[in-house]
Amino acid sequence: MAETEPDWLLPLRALLGSGTGGDLLMFGAQVAEVDRGRAVVRLPVTPATAGGAQGGVHGGVIATLVDMTLVTATMTLLRRGEEPRGTAELNVSFLRPAVGAELIATCEMLKKGRSLAVGDVEVRNDRDVLVAKGRGTYAVGQVG
Repeated sequence: MAETEPDWLLPLRALLGSGTGGDLLMFGAQVAEVDRGRAVVRLPVTPATAGGAQGGVHGGVIATLVDMTLVTATMTLLRRGEEPRGTAELNVSFLRPAVGAELIATCEMLKKGRSLAVGDVEVRNDRDVLVAKGRGTYAVGQVG
């Protein structure tokens, strides 16, 4: 028997394919892993993402990476007939300069209710050093 894709995968593909769901796609960000309630997004460090402390990635880019990873993980929890509505709250703690060749953001969803989903995001560099920690709340609702 052929395995079918989970219900959440089609809207996630559509969101990422549309160019929305993360302005970081133009900087080379890639969704590396997705599973129910979890997502990993990788971002190469380039001169375009620089501008932060000690020549590292700019804080605004890191916050956008946290947000993109949060929405990607949120999409994996949506039920048929639900859609993402937007970021309701986002907090990012910048722990050290984000230097290295790549940043890897991992989101683990904590809870999804009828209208809000909450997740924790860790951002590490390619040497596995924790450079930022985020928590976000994403609004969800019924299609239409």
